[in-house]
Amino acid sequence: MGPFDRFLLGVYAFFITVIFVLCAAVMLGWTAPLFLLKAVFYPGQPEVFWSATAIALLVGLRLLWVSLSSKPRGRHVVLTESALGQVNVSLQAIESLVGKIVSQFNGVREVKPNIIPVQQGIGIKIRVAVTPDVNLPQLSEEIQNRVKSRVLEVTGITVNTIKIMVENISVHKARVE
Repeated sequence: MGPFDRFLLGVYAFFITVIFVLCAAVMLGWTAPLFLLKAVFYPGQPEVFWSATAIALLVGLRLLWVSLSSKPRGRHVVLTESALGQVNVSLQAIESLVGKIVSQFNGVREVKPNIIPVQQGIGIKIRVAVTPDVNLPQLSEEIQNRVKSRVLEVTGITVNTIKIMVENISVHKARVE
């Protein structure tokens, strides 16, 4: 579910909650919400009621469509497939491998890899914290080359893209407790 659909879900849930609270208040005998509901359902102004109903119906249908049609994304990649079955590797295992590879470089303090499955292999986003004494373009190129070759060597999976984001240039190594 994308950000737009999450926003729709939040607005829709709020709208439905407000309607139920107003109806419950009227059922309990509170008359103030009754005047609000009468204003919305007033026969002289049907465009307000029908507009709100149409929007609520469209949003509800959109959320129903998204919930039924979205395929659950697996957190694994198929390595090989034979007559006996499939061999899969989890994306977490690849993240761990990438983390170990990148942390071996001098000047790298912290590594946060993220693996994205794509049609013909995987994409890797690596967030790093480095020391100020490293050459960032050279270090980035070395990380990309080593990660690509090592992941291909260990898993047999083609790495399509490797994006490196330097999040922090720190002097001190992060404490591990």
